[in-house]
Amino acid sequence: MAIAKMALVSIAGDLGQLDDVIMQCLGSGAFHPEPPLQAAGGIRGFTPLAEENPYGPLLAKITDAGVAAGLTPHYDPGAAGEALQARYCEDFCSAFREKTTALRERQNYLHSEIEQDESGLVILSHLAELDVAFDDLFSCKYTKVRFGRLPLDGVRKLEYYAERPFIFKSFDIEGDYQWGAYFVLTENAPEIDDLFLSLYFERVRVPEFIHGTPEAALERLREQIARNRDALAQTKKQLADVVGENNAEFTRIYSRIRFLSDSFELRRFVSVLRREYIDVFYLTGFIEQDRAAAFAAGIKKLDGVDVEIRPHDSDKRLKVPTKLKNGWFAKPFELFVEMYGVPAYGDPDPTPFVAITYCLLFGAMFGDLGQGLLLVFGGWLFWRMKGAVLGRIINRIGIFSCIFGALYGSVFGFEELLTPFYTQVLGLPGKPIEVMAPENTNLVLLTAVALGVALICISILIGIWTGFRRHDYESAVFSANGIAGLLFYGSILFGAAMLFITGKNLFTPLYVVLLIVLPLAAILFKEPLGKIVRHMAARPAEGMGAYLTEGAFELFEVVLSFFSNTMSFLRVGGFVLSHAGMMAVVFTLSEMVSGAASPIVIVAGNLFVIGMEGLIVGIQVLRLEFYELFSRYFDGDGKPFVPAAVTPDESK
Repeated sequence: MAIAKMALVSIAGDLGQLDDVIMQCLGSGAFHPEPPLQAAGGIRGFTPLAEENPYGPLLAKITDAGVAAGLTPHYDPGAAGEALQARYCEDFCSAFREKTTALRERQNYLHSEIEQDESGLVILSHLAELDVAFDDLFSCKYTKVRFGRLPLDGVRKLEYYAERPFIFKSFDIEGDYQWGAYFVLTENAPEIDDLFLSLYFERVRVPEFIHGTPEAALERLREQIARNRDALAQTKKQLADVVGENNAEFTRIYSRIRFLSDSFELRRFVSVLRREYIDVFYLTGFIEQDRAAAFAAGIKKLDGVDVEIRPHDSDKRLKVPTKLKNGWFAKPFELFVEMYGVPAYGDPDPTPFVAITYCLLFGAMFGDLGQGLLLVFGGWLFWRMKGAVLGRIINRIGIFSCIFGALYGSVFGFEELLTPFYTQVLGLPGKPIEVMAPENTNLVLLTAVALGVALICISILIGIWTGFRRHDYESAVFSANGIAGLLFYGSILFGAAMLFITGKNLFTPLYVVLLIVLPLAAILFKEPLGKIVRHMAARPAEGMGAYLTEGAFELFEVVLSFFSNTMSFLRVGGFVLSHAGMMAVVFTLSEMVSGAASPIVIVAGNLFVIGMEGLIVGIQVLRLEFYELFSRYFDGDGKPFVPAAVTPDESK
């Protein structure tokens, strides 16, 4: 259970060297800054350094220019250290934005022209039979024309209105619609418009830029679209050339400004003591102990700057941050731990325990050799392609699914596929664990409860150890998750197990008083007993009556939680049985279909079970970790170790 050891770093020196110090801290990627202290180093008069970031506007400007050009600004650490003049960066940004903006505006204009002409083509394609110029039609003084389409059912209904003063000209049919136009006298237009509206006539307005006959207009639009597409292609090439020519320089300038801006943000952690002859800065923070010497050596190279490495607990005003440090197998499970919180510095790291128990519980609940291999490969692929930590977790739980699947003898739901291996090769009477046997159902459920009892007891032991390390004897000895709770819980379970297995009743009056009643009394009076241990007055501040009333309800909740937490592990056995049952359903369905479709049903059923049940089991195991185990040994009240660094790209 590893937590990286920390050292406290104090840096002081001439304010003129602050920029170089900040760049050293930022470049190391290992310095966790602390807020400025009003009495830094024991010298009063230090005040926080409050300055406006001068690089913020320029960073926003170059970022906007890149986005407008279609670039995704990317931070390149290698280019961040190159010195550049602010005037040069400003000029480059303005010129680059001017070029790309003009080309993008031209590109957008051509896009809109092409879309407009293509919409005109669609309209004209349905009016091609018309041999009259649109200008002549629309210039008529006493006649109105309306172009559009009418449902075929509406066309048939037009014969009922033959006496009305209009003429309908049909052109072509598109699906369930008849394209056409109706002509009407100006004075009758409102009446006929209402009539066609009732028949669901969809009017289409001919764009003003279309002139002449439909045939001539079609030819002109096709030529114009071709010209605009050629111009658009040339504009895109010009824009791509400009972006390509300036991409490297853009990245160099962006990276430098980004580095300077984020470096300047580190100044809010600096305190300054202003004197007549010199201004002194003070910066403090934490760094990993094994990197402290190299970090200090780099800072000491700067003139007028002193650095001091001290023990992590040398300043009681500062809370030491926590950095989890785990090996290959357990490291991905830091994701689950950090979802709950990080342990306080000095407390045990729960990550290895979480890694082992999560994989163990998931493998038991989702035991299948074939499906486990898919999880192993799928998790690895997810990690390699997307860089997602969840993929590494899936990879590891897949390994345990394979292990338990081999013990269950299950391969993609084929429960007897490995039986010959166990009987003929290993000489066993059958599979190590026969899940589907009815006589084993109770055994599976009892084993799940026994596993839960073991994990709860281990969690309480970890909590006791943590309490003693903190010198919190009230929690370690008298609490429900301390020695008193472990005695109460263990005594009841041991007595029940002996009664069930051997028939011997251990619940004698002496047993009950010493191992059940007294631990409960210790839990009830944990606060007064804890005060006695700390040599304080034992009487509760709210009075003994109020304390006992509240404590009685809390004690009842403690007893109930022990029972409910234990029974929660029944779900482990339940999912062992349900997984086998779901695969049995898949094979039943495969037998009900034709021979050719049977393999498809088996494959689809396996994929469905992996997706649905795998997700449910993963959530249920996480629930067991958080509610049944974490609550007994892990507070999650630590402060995360966050080293100063350049802000990561949003696209990553």
